[in-house]
Amino acid sequence: MKPLTLDAMEFIRRFIQHVLPSGFQRIRYYGFLSNRNRKTKLQTCLRLTHTAIKPKVKLSAKELIMKLTGKDISKCPSCGGNWCQVLSIAPLSG
Repeated sequence: MKPLTLDAMEFIRRFIQHVLPSGFQRIRYYGFLSNRNRKTKLQTCLRLTHTAIKPKVKLSAKELIMKLTGKDISKCPSCGGNWCQVLSIAPLSG
């Protein structure tokens, strides 16, 4: 990046180039990718183009880590045994 000095008229000219005329709409807010009913519009597009619709699979944290890293977090890295799960910790009496 390097600084650029512009006179006021040139700055306004460059700025105005980014302003849309009235009646025009930015593409990201229009069409099948607009926020309103995006999910149903995309489903319709996939159906019309005969694209396979893959169901979303919800993975647990353990399954996700296994898929991403190939490491099983339920196994001890030292001995290869199974980790024990602590269910509850009793409060100290005293």
